Amino acid sequence: MSQTETPLGLSLVMCDTIIEDKHTGKKTLVGLFDRIHARRFPCVHPLMCVFVSLTGARGHFPCEVVCRHQDSHTVAFAAKGEVTIRDPRQVVDLVFRLSGVTFTKPDMYWLNFVVDDIPIMMRPLFVMETGSVGKDRPGDGAGAEPPGGSAPEN
Repeated sequence: MSQTETPLGLSLVMCDTIIEDKHTGKKTLVGLFDRIHARRFPCVHPLMCVFVSLTGARGHFPCEVVCRHQDSHTVAFAAKGEVTIRDPRQVVDLVFRLSGVTFTKPDMYWLNFVVDDIPIMMRPLFVMETGSVGKDRPGDGAGAEPPGGSAPEN
């Protein structure tokens, strides 16, 4: 459904889990990462969350988060959803909970967020062999090994 306003992306973050306070609606992002370390490939990441914040539009939009290998464009994961923004000043948060994500080989992947077939935001995700731990930044990244995807929560 095409809208006259395209939402503006404020954040696109990967993390281990997201905790939402039922009384206030506040979200706590736990274990933010931009790289995954694995012993062997293909590897399966057991659980990850993608957090997205949007603003600057009004309407109901189809949306999708897609992660592709940088060269082959092979899709590691994708999850579709919908978002409603009632007022352009409103900030809407989306949570995608993904389990069993398979990465075929170590390399750079691109996480893309698309609204109504329009790319809004993207960021790299580095998938590395365990032997690479500590070469970039000590202690960062998340472990990988064993399986689906889900629509966003907003």
